[in-house]
Amino acid sequence: MKTLENATVVANNPIRETIVSLWLRAPLIAARAQPGQFVHVRIAPPAFQPLLRRPLSIGRVHGETIELVWRIVGQGTEMLAHVRPGDSVDLLGPLGHPFSLDPPAEKSLLVGGGLGAPPIVFLHEYLKSLGHDSELMIGTRSRADLPLADDDPVLQESALAFELPGDGAHTGLVTDLLAERLSKLRDEGALAGTAVYACGPWGLVAALQRLLPRFNLLRAEVSLEQQMGCGVGVCQGCAVVAEGGPTPYRLTCSDGPVFDLFAVEVPGGL
Repeated sequence: MKTLENATVVANNPIRETIVSLWLRAPLIAARAQPGQFVHVRIAPPAFQPLLRRPLSIGRVHGETIELVWRIVGQGTEMLAHVRPGDSVDLLGPLGHPFSLDPPAEKSLLVGGGLGAPPIVFLHEYLKSLGHDSELMIGTRSRADLPLADDDPVLQESALAFELPGDGAHTGLVTDLLAERLSKLRDEGALAGTAVYACGPWGLVAALQRLLPRFNLLRAEVSLEQQMGCGVGVCQGCAVVAEGGPTPYRLTCSDGPVFDLFAVEVPGGL
C-alpha cells in the first residue's frame, strides 16, 4: 500500500564528496517499508522544475525515520542535497516489489555494487533484527565512492572490494569476494539454504548470472537500477526484458525493482 506523505527532514549529511545521506521522519512509509522498496521524491514543491519525481531506494528504516542515499548528478539531486532539518519533502511510497524472504534463508549473502548498496544495507539490518545470519559485501571503484560514512557501524562489519588498490580492502570486484565465500560454504557442506541478494548496475547483474549457476542456492534475487518516470507503472518508461509476465517486458517500478536474478535479460554487450 503506497501513500503520499509530507516527510520532515531530520538530518542531511554529505557522506562523500558527491554522495549524500538524508534522514526523514516519515512514520506512514516507515511502518510499511520493506527491504528493496523505494520512494518517489518530489524535489521542489510547489514548483515544477524539475518536473518529475526522483526514485530513491530506501536505505534504512529506524523507527519512524527512513534514510535515502544518492549521488549528486544533476539539478534535482543537487536541490535535494540542500534541504535542511525541519524542511518538508513530499514522498510517494513505499513503492515496488521487495526482496523475498519466505521461506527464510539459513544464510544470506548480500552484495551491493556502488550506489546499489543502500537497499542491501536495509536488508542486512532487517535480517539481523530478526536474528537471521546475514553477510554484507560492498564493491565500489574506491573508498571515495562508498555510500557509507567511515564511522558507520555497518561499514565495520562489511567485506569491501575496491577496483582501485588501497585502503586495505580487496582489490578487484565484489563478485570475487562472493565467489570465495560461496566456494568455502560448498566445501564445508554448508551451502544448502543459502540465498544471494544483490543490487547494483547491469555489469554486476551480468557477473552474477555467470557466477551463480555453479552453486545450488535457495534463491538469488537482484534489485535493478533503472530510470523511472512515474514510479507506479503508468508511463512504461522503466521496462526491462524479463520472464514472469504476460509479455516479454516487465516494469521495474511495479513488477520490481526486485526480480529473480535469472529471470531478467541483461542488455547486450555486458
